[in-house]
Amino acid sequence: MLGFSLQAQQISPQAPQNAAKASDFTDEEYDKFVNINAELIPVQQEVQGKMMDAIKAEGLEVQRFQELAQAQQSGSLKDASDDPEEIGKFNKAGQQVMAIQKEVQTKAQGLIEENDLSVQKFQQMSMAYNQSQEVRAKVDTLISEKMEEQ
Repeated sequence: MLGFSLQAQQISPQAPQNAAKASDFTDEEYDKFVNINAELIPVQQEVQGKMMDAIKAEGLEVQRFQELAQAQQSGSLKDASDDPEEIGKFNKAGQQVMAIQKEVQTKAQGLIEENDLSVQKFQQMSMAYNQSQEVRAKVDTLISEKMEEQ
């Protein structure tokens, strides 16, 4: 729940027929993708901190919030807690977490567009990174090269 992932929030549930190949994207697209991800890392860290603070401000531990969130997703929230006060805290914290996620999603879309890459292309590349060893190797190599330059 606390892990940030633009792709997970926006990609439709349809799985691609074939995993992407490194040649499916241009060198320029790879460069943009790496730059965007470098800019997103501090945003992700900031957001995780904000979400944890929002949960704690409601009087819940992060781990307990995650347990309740998993129970809610599986339709068994009432089994996980029969304490109306705890469920109320969970609901308030959940609303704040969703608002923070929406805010960061907007920021991320802005970063993607500022780097002249479409959100759709970024999502395709994110999915390819997660599914294709070839794409992952190329991106990881570019990241290593970028870090050596700094």
